[in-house]
Amino acid sequence: MGLTTTRAPVETMEAYARVAWNATLHPSRYSPTEGLGAALASLRSSYGSDDKMALIVCLLYERYEMGEASAFADYFRSGPEEFDTPSHWSDDTAKELRGSDAYERDIVDEFKLLNTVSNALRMRVFDVYTDVFKSSAARTVPALRWAWTLAHARATRVSGKEGLALVPVLDMIRECAPDAEAPDAAANGSDGDEGEEEEKTSFAVYDPHADQVVVYAKRDYGPGEELCERLGDMNVAESLQHFGYVPDVAEESPRNCVLMVLEPKKKKFEKNLRDAGFQVPWRVCVPFAAREQSLDLLAAYIEVSHGRHVDVDEQGLPQNVSRASLREFLRERVDRYPTTLSEDEAALESMRQSVIDFADALERQGMPVLEGARIEMKIRELRRSVSAVELRIREKKILRRLLTRLDSAAPDERKDEL
Repeated sequence: MGLTTTRAPVETMEAYARVAWNATLHPSRYSPTEGLGAALASLRSSYGSDDKMALIVCLLYERYEMGEASAFADYFRSGPEEFDTPSHWSDDTAKELRGSDAYERDIVDEFKLLNTVSNALRMRVFDVYTDVFKSSAARTVPALRWAWTLAHARATRVSGKEGLALVPVLDMIRECAPDAEAPDAAANGSDGDEGEEEEKTSFAVYDPHADQVVVYAKRDYGPGEELCERLGDMNVAESLQHFGYVPDVAEESPRNCVLMVLEPKKKKFEKNLRDAGFQVPWRVCVPFAAREQSLDLLAAYIEVSHGRHVDVDEQGLPQNVSRASLREFLRERVDRYPTTLSEDEAALESMRQSVIDFADALERQGMPVLEGARIEMKIRELRRSVSAVELRIREKKILRRLLTRLDSAAPDERKDEL
C-alpha cells in the first residue's frame, strides 16, 4: 500500500493530494444537537475532551450501526480486519517480545487497557445512548480493537481543524525512508523523561477556500516515485505498537532507543528520587548514541534508588557518579531476554526465508482455497514474529553498546574511586 506519482513529476510545495473535508471521518461532521453528535457533546461535557476516544466512538458508530448505509462503508471494506500491531497478535507471538520493557510495560498494558476502555464505553456510551447505539455489534472487544488500531495507526491531525480525522487516501501515505536525522535532546536523554504519546505529524492542511484537506510535497518527486511523509518521532518500539512495523531507522538515530522503566526496589527511597528531581517510576528511552550526560543521569538514578548519595553541580547534574551499579543493571536487563543476540539473528534469517518460501508456494497453480488461506495466515504470523525479533535485536545491540562503553571506562573509574 502506498501512493505514487503519475507519469508527471511533482515539485516541492505542489499539492499532490486533495480530499474533500466532508469525505473525511471526524467528530465535528455530526450535529451537536442530535444523534451521535449530541452524544459526543454530552461525553465531552461530562468527561472532558479526548480526541482519540471521540474518533473511536465515531468509527464504531459508522461501521457497526450505520453499516452499509455509512458513507464510509466502501472505505471500511477496503481495509483490513486485522492489523499487524501487537494488540492483534496471538499470545504466543506477543510473548516473543518478552524481556523488553516496551512489551512488559506498554504492550501488555494496552491489552489490559482495551478491556478497561470496553467497560467504560459500555457504561458511558452504549448503555446511555441507546437511541444511537441500538445493536450489540459495536460492544465487542474485537470491534473496539479494530477501531482503536485504526484511530492510532491511520488518524491524523489536519492543520486548520480541531481534533483527529481519518482521511481516506491520505492514510495510504507511508513513512519516508530514514535520512540523516537531527539529534533530539529528549531522545538523547538530556532529561530522560518521555513526554506524552507521540502522534503523527500534521502533514495535511485544511484549505478553507476549496473545503479540502491538502498535502503539499516536501521535496521534488520523479514520475512514478512513491510519495512519503514524516509521520512523527515515535521510537522503534512505539512504531511497532501503534503502526505494526519496526522502522528502518539509522543506528545512530535518536528513534533507535531501548525503553527502560526504572523504579526503586524499596518504596522508602521514592522520596529521595523525587527530591533529586526524578520521576517515580522513570521512563527513559536510551538511544544507541546516548550521551555521557545521559549515562550519568541513569547511574545517578540507580545510586539514589539504592539509598546512596550523589553529588550534583549548580545545574543539578550528577558529578563523579559511580557507574558500577548501572553496569550491573544493564547486564540484568540483557539477561531478562529468553534468547541471545546470536540466536535472534539466526532466527530472523530463518523466518525471513520461510516468508519467501511460503510466498512462493502461494504462486503455485491449482492450490485449494483453504490451503491458500492457511498459508496466508502463516505468512502473517511469521511477519509478526519477524517484527518481534527485529525489535529484540535492536534493543540488545543498544544494551551491548552501552555495556561496552561502560566496561571500557571502568578501569579509569576504579582508579578514581581508589
